[in-house]
Amino acid sequence: MIRLFTPGRARRTAALLTGIVLGLSASLAAPSAAVAVDAPVTITGHGNGHGRGMGQYGAYGYAVNLGWSYQQIVDHYYSNTTMANTGNPVIDVELTAMTGKDAVICAPGLTVDGTAVGKGCVLVRRVAQGSFAVFAANTYTPGTDPGWTQWATRPTGLTVSTTADPANLANLLRVWDSSSNSHGYRSNLVIADPGGTQYLFNRIDAETYLRGVIPREVPATWGSAGGGKGMQALEAQAIAARSYALSGSARPSGAKICDTTACQVYGGAFTWAVGAGAPTASENSLTDTAVSSTAGQVRMLNGSIARTEFSSSTGGYTAGGTFPAVVDDGDATSNNPYHSWSTPTTLSAIASALGTGAIGSITVTGRNGLGEDGGRVTQVTVVTTTGARSTFTGAQVRTALGLKSDWFSLSGINPTEAQKVVQALYADILHRTPDAGGMVTWTNQILLTGSAGTTATGLSTSNERLTVFVTAQYQAALHRDPEPPGLAFWILKLQSGWTVPDLQAGIYGSDESLKVLGNGDIQTWIGAMYSSILGRNAGPAETAWWAAYAAKYGRQATVAGISHSEEAARVRLTAYYQTMLGRDPDGAGIASFVPVLMQGRGDILVPIYIGQSTEYWARAQTRF
Repeated sequence: MIRLFTPGRARRTAALLTGIVLGLSASLAAPSAAVAVDAPVTITGHGNGHGRGMGQYGAYGYAVNLGWSYQQIVDHYYSNTTMANTGNPVIDVELTAMTGKDAVICAPGLTVDGTAVGKGCVLVRRVAQGSFAVFAANTYTPGTDPGWTQWATRPTGLTVSTTADPANLANLLRVWDSSSNSHGYRSNLVIADPGGTQYLFNRIDAETYLRGVIPREVPATWGSAGGGKGMQALEAQAIAARSYALSGSARPSGAKICDTTACQVYGGAFTWAVGAGAPTASENSLTDTAVSSTAGQVRMLNGSIARTEFSSSTGGYTAGGTFPAVVDDGDATSNNPYHSWSTPTTLSAIASALGTGAIGSITVTGRNGLGEDGGRVTQVTVVTTTGARSTFTGAQVRTALGLKSDWFSLSGINPTEAQKVVQALYADILHRTPDAGGMVTWTNQILLTGSAGTTATGLSTSNERLTVFVTAQYQAALHRDPEPPGLAFWILKLQSGWTVPDLQAGIYGSDESLKVLGNGDIQTWIGAMYSSILGRNAGPAETAWWAAYAAKYGRQATVAGISHSEEAARVRLTAYYQTMLGRDPDGAGIASFVPVLMQGRGDILVPIYIGQSTEYWARAQTRF
């Protein structure tokens, strides 16, 4: 006789289920990609940038969503450093757009090495090693000759300044760095030629320099987020940017730092486009406040100012290196577009970028072990169609393919193969062929994710799948399709958490089922129910036992005792295996899936687990 399902067994099965589900998620993986030469490949990933040190979106998330202070934020990302105050030293910032070029600088009250020029613009040109010619003109418009006249010759290291009131942006030193834009800078500009190349520096105190950095590195509007909580993220950025600028040795030009992403982005005080009536400020009052409220504060490591690297988004886990790797829960903030991302490409495009020749397979073969999917990629192995093998670091692949970070995964699924899997899942889960829209939608999901898991989940949890459940039980227990009110009622029950055995108890236990299956006779009804639910005949002792049970507890309790049993779960599991894999379940499948089917939503989960397995994928290719 079959064993009754009892609450004690339910609890033990639930404990087993936790381990089983975790194990299945690893063992029933997506198929590997050994695909056609120009098959589409989807690259999914996390983060934006190198991921070392502070994540800017993470700082925002910690500040706005979790209420952290800027001290907590920098302590988290730079956990092996301490806070100190270095005051406000003067530094040289290399203006890289002007390297090797004549410098055209305009402002009212111009001076060169402290001497008034008497005109509104100067052009400084290197004429020999250590020697610069200074030309002057009243005004300057790009593309025209303003009538330059030589004003003086000066040695390397000459300084251009202005005596005009710096409170008015239009009075600041204006450098023409292109034919359409100029930038304004506070303090002084210095021109020198170390190594025989002309360089232009902005010589400026660190606090004023930061005013032109912070709004270029993060949105100043963050300061207003969360009712002002976002100011903590701006202040953390100020400390990181200050420490980064003041750490380390000078650049080859002699400057402490530069103005691009090679260092950190610095925009000076304003941008002034040709034809614009006034300059557009590069500074912002919110970021100015973040600078002033953290004045002089830096992070120290081993007695020196720490080179506090930062990047846009860590993806949820920092990369380690100088600063210990840490979980970055703040990175998952809702306004972060880089926490997770994907980009489509093709194998031929990857082969071209990596210079490998036609690719037969490409596989991530090394990760750093930090975060989802195993973390950042340390090695990628490519095997060409001729069998040649080569390896690349994650950083090399990121650079070659222009990816946002080296934390990525590759999916190389042939569209024809994906379509066959969609056809199989529709047939096995919904018992029909896919409509055109469904075929496109779910095929694209497989191509995007690299797995049939999302598609199997979508179909198995759909209302149409619930309709299949209800209709099958009506046909088995009542020999008819469900009427609309009955269908709606049972679908609602399944949506609320009822299982297929619960559904069977309700429908088989009805007066209509007793009449249809047993012609009003309880023992005949039990025999028919055994045949339908367990796929075998009931023995005389079983029929008598359940008839007595029904008389005492009712027909629904009788159905529940049978449908919740281990034998019933094995019967349903065998049906899923035969339908989806074309075979009976093996011992491992029975051990894994029978407990899942005996409680909870096993009839939803089992088709998902099977549907995303490599065995199912392979079989689908031979079925359609």
